Amino acid sequence: MEPQTFSYTAETGSRIVTCPVPWRRKALMQLAAAQTAQSDADVAAIEQLLEREDVDWRGLLITPDESEPNGAVWVEVLPGKEANLWLPQPGCSNAPDLLSAAIYWARGQGIRLVKTVLEVGEHSTAALLTANGFPAVVCLHYLSAPAQAEENSPVAGSRATFTHVSEITFEHFAALFERVEEGSKDCPELQGTFTAQEALMGFQRQDAHAPAQWYLVRCEGEDAGVLLLAPHPEAGNWELMYMGLVPAWRGRGLGRQVVNEALRRAAKAGVDEVLLAVDERNTPARQLYEQAGFKVQASCVVHAWIDASATAANPSPGGAGLLP
Repeated sequence: MEPQTFSYTAETGSRIVTCPVPWRRKALMQLAAAQTAQSDADVAAIEQLLEREDVDWRGLLITPDESEPNGAVWVEVLPGKEANLWLPQPGCSNAPDLLSAAIYWARGQGIRLVKTVLEVGEHSTAALLTANGFPAVVCLHYLSAPAQAEENSPVAGSRATFTHVSEITFEHFAALFERVEEGSKDCPELQGTFTAQEALMGFQRQDAHAPAQWYLVRCEGEDAGVLLLAPHPEAGNWELMYMGLVPAWRGRGLGRQVVNEALRRAAKAGVDEVLLAVDERNTPARQLYEQAGFKVQASCVVHAWIDASATAANPSPGGAGLLP
C-alpha cells in the first residue's frame, strides 16, 4: 500500500513526514537497531518486509535530512484499530517529536491503541515513552508448565463440561466473553476501548489455528466461562491464550478444572509444554497457575497510547486479546 503524504510540525520546529519509498530501507534499519543488535537474519527479514505488497507504510514517519532519514518511527497498523510501535533508534535527538507525530497520525487514522513491548529494566526507554504519551500499562509474566494427561490437582464438586465454539453462535460466545470480562484484573486500562467481538478478533489474529481449540465452559447447566487455547505445533507447545469465569462462578474451584483441562488437551495432542501470559496485578490468576505447576520464565512491560476519546460501542469491560 502506497502511503499518502503526511506532514507534522512539532513544537520544537522539527518536521516529520511520511517516509519516501527510496528511504524505507534506511528507516527500517534504524528502527531495527532500536529493537535488537542487528544480525544477518534481521537484515534478511527487513528485505522480505520491503518486498511484501500487503504492508501498510502510511505510518512510517521520519525526520528528513538531505540524503537520509535523521530519525524514524513506525506505527505498524494491525487489523482492528490497533497498531504496533517501532521505536526510534537509541540516541535519536528527535525521538520525542517522532513519538508526538506517531500519536497525531494514529489519532487521525481512528486507531485506538498503539503499543510496544520493553524488557524489564529498560529504564531510559521506558522514561522516554512515558514522557511522550506512551505510559506503561501492564507488566506481563510469561509462564510455562508441562502438559499432563492426569490432573495434578484434582478438585471435588461439580464437574465442568467444555463445548466447542463451533456448536454455538459467535454472538453467544461473544456475549459470554463480555460477562467473563466483568471485574477482570487483566489490563483494566483498556476497559471500554474495544468490544467483546473486537477482543476475540484480537485473539484470532494471534493464532493461525483459531478457533480450533476455543471452548465454552459449562457447569450445572449454566454458561460459566471460556477457554481459548492456541496450538503451536511448529514449536512443540500450546498456549493458554485466555481463560476466565463469569463472576458467579469465581472462587468455587472451577478455575482449577479449566486449567487442568487445558493441560490435559495439550498432553493428548502430544505436546510437552503449555505457555501463557498473565498480568502481574492479577493475583488470583497467578496463584491459580502457580498451583497448577506453572513457573515464570520471563517478564515484559507493555507501553501504550490509548485514545481515551474513542470508546467502543458496547465495550468489553477488559482488555484481553489486545496485548501480547
